Amino acid sequence: MKKNLLMLFIFVMLGSLVYAQNKVPVAPGEGTLSQAIASAQNGDILQLIPDALYTESTSFNFGTLKEKSITIEVDGDGSTKAKVQVLTAPTNDSNTAFFYLADKSSITLRGLELDGSLNGVPSASSLVNFSMGETPAPMAVGTICIENCFIHDLKSNVITAGNGDMAGNVVIDSTIIDNTVMQTTGTSVYYKYAGSNFISLTNSTFNTINSYGLRIAGPGYTFLPDNTPEVIVDQTTWYNIGTTDGREILLSEKGPLMKPWLIRNSIFVKEVLKSKTVINIKETDGDSLATISNICLWDVGKKSWRSHSVQDTITMDPQFADPDNGDFTLPAGSKLLTFGTSGGPIGDLRWATNATAVEKINESELVTNFSLNQNYPNPFNPSTTITFRLEKAGVTNLSVYDLSGREIAVLVNKNLASGTYQYHFDARNLTTGMYLYKLQSSGLLLTRKMMFLK
Repeated sequence: MKKNLLMLFIFVMLGSLVYAQNKVPVAPGEGTLSQAIASAQNGDILQLIPDALYTESTSFNFGTLKEKSITIEVDGDGSTKAKVQVLTAPTNDSNTAFFYLADKSSITLRGLELDGSLNGVPSASSLVNFSMGETPAPMAVGTICIENCFIHDLKSNVITAGNGDMAGNVVIDSTIIDNTVMQTTGTSVYYKYAGSNFISLTNSTFNTINSYGLRIAGPGYTFLPDNTPEVIVDQTTWYNIGTTDGREILLSEKGPLMKPWLIRNSIFVKEVLKSKTVINIKETDGDSLATISNICLWDVGKKSWRSHSVQDTITMDPQFADPDNGDFTLPAGSKLLTFGTSGGPIGDLRWATNATAVEKINESELVTNFSLNQNYPNPFNPSTTITFRLEKAGVTNLSVYDLSGREIAVLVNKNLASGTYQYHFDARNLTTGMYLYKLQSSGLLLTRKMMFLK
């Protein structure tokens, strides 16, 4: 009997879960998304058609969520996005925004192009704002999750809590941005007056931002000492930050902020106002809660690390392919392709297409020596294969130099097990000539020459 009751309970719960994750197809066109949001139930997934357009031209936003969590996503694998656009022009009394969140609400956006322009210029103010009603009152937002989206042409902050009435009232539990590009917008996450618990920015690009890249305030502004966030910034690319309001790229202030920050595997380029500190994590507990590692800085402002843990920073031009047109691809052989914490690329990984993985061959072989083979073919154009053997496991570096000793490319820089490895080196960006390639591991060093004929 007890077993039957247990099975019935599980069946009911699973049925409830399925119901809570109801998938609702939304036809493209004017007003259809707003209508779907208004009628959505808690847990609904609104599915949009790839390459279709969803607009709103009779209201200043697509709707306000209260006491419900919804997902708006493109149908399919997300490789082709659905486009969402507010076509209502702002007025002196009302700004346009895409979505408002009220008490006990959450939103997930996945596989969308969110276009804030009107007649070719930025028009909408923000992507996500918060609504407390006519009288400010405490409210708790669950999760804001943005995945695989392209957000562009917003006049102000993407996710914004800049209204002073929010102080002491608004708490956002989790804010997650992953695999997303923001271009020609305001600050990605602007929590000046809202408390929060967790913020994660990963595998994303932030290009041409008119003010701060990220701004988080503590209880000096929020009046919420128990709601200061843990922050993760990992595998991100930042370019041209502070275009109209010169500010820091990353800022925390008005603490004390009591949770750790992790900033790693990221590239920061072109902070417009050089008198500002590029990464300004201040007023944390003891000024020592941040861990900053494996980052590249170029054409940025002041550096002030306070007592934070900082290691493996590099100052160099990343030589993006065409940054002013939104292409941040790293060149083949770039040191940044192996500068990451695991020996891989830093920055948004979508720009690491020239990274070549080192390949272990003959898994069963027992290697008894440390050796570096002559590359083959040699001379070569444009690529060649370098084979090496490691008797002992350890951090291994394989790099290319010109004859003056200048480092040209870092091919491998990671911990490798004992074994035989191959690396396929593409030299098409180099000039004709003789080069050296050096293998270092476990205190040993070997060097060989190779000839590139273009």
